Amino acid sequence: MSAARRFGPGFAMYDQDRKEQMVRRTIVLTLMVATALLFVASCKSNADKDKAALKALVESDTTHFPAGTKGDSTEGSLADDTTIAFWWRGPQTHDPAPGLEVYVSGDSAWVAWSQHNYGDLFIWAKTSETTAVRWTKNLVEASRLHAVFTRGGRVSDTDRGWRLKKITLAVGQSESTHTVTIDSLRIQSSLRDTLIKDPLNTFYSLDSLVTFTPAEQLTLTLYTNADGGQAFLHAFWGLLLVRIPFQSQGGGVFTGTWNAQVIPGFRFAIFDLLGSGTIQDPTTRYNFDGWLLPYMIKSAD
Repeated sequence: MSAARRFGPGFAMYDQDRKEQMVRRTIVLTLMVATALLFVASCKSNADKDKAALKALVESDTTHFPAGTKGDSTEGSLADDTTIAFWWRGPQTHDPAPGLEVYVSGDSAWVAWSQHNYGDLFIWAKTSETTAVRWTKNLVEASRLHAVFTRGGRVSDTDRGWRLKKITLAVGQSESTHTVTIDSLRIQSSLRDTLIKDPLNTFYSLDSLVTFTPAEQLTLTLYTNADGGQAFLHAFWGLLLVRIPFQSQGGGVFTGTWNAQVIPGFRFAIFDLLGSGTIQDPTTRYNFDGWLLPYMIKSAD
């Protein structure tokens, strides 16, 4: 006997209402799930668009995301006579595209940029007062820097409104042969005393980079683990590369003096640390650690 016959027509109406409610609930739940899936798909689509826009911005910006150690990569940059040798880095090649990690959170994004540089280190080593031999060493470097972008424009723009806000120092290291390390950099003058310890976590806003006045005389100190190594500063005066050797104070401490450029504008300097034997021994492999500091030359207010 059916429930309707046992309990009467009232139960049949109740049973029908319950079935209709279940159908309505199923429809509502289906719509909720579909809406959630569409929302997730939309968020994923927007995230993918943001990442693509950020990658395009980074790859097109060769000012803040340099394509290698251009500051010392041609034979024309020969600029220093060590006690035994002239040396320079030859022309370099790079990965087809830089490595990029992008993390987006709302209207902020964090970018990690990396690249490999490939080339040769050339050394003219003096064997006497009148003779020299040329050594060639393989050069493979890994370079990295970090940046922060914020959305300062419209999402409908080609770049989805992203603007570069902050950058760190860049760091470079020889691969597989890296044993030397710069621990910190101190920059002193009559106007400042700056200590940098963690280059990839030291962020500078583009409107408040480290700033030097034209021709400001600076005292530079590198603290390293490379007792017996060599350290150099690389910078540009116009198109002319300047390479300044540091003096070893022992215990891995190197000091040097430098006058900042005269013409105001955006600049960078490379602090170059080479392991003992890199430019003094033909059998020692290329051993390098370097920091690239972005800065501004600006007249005092």
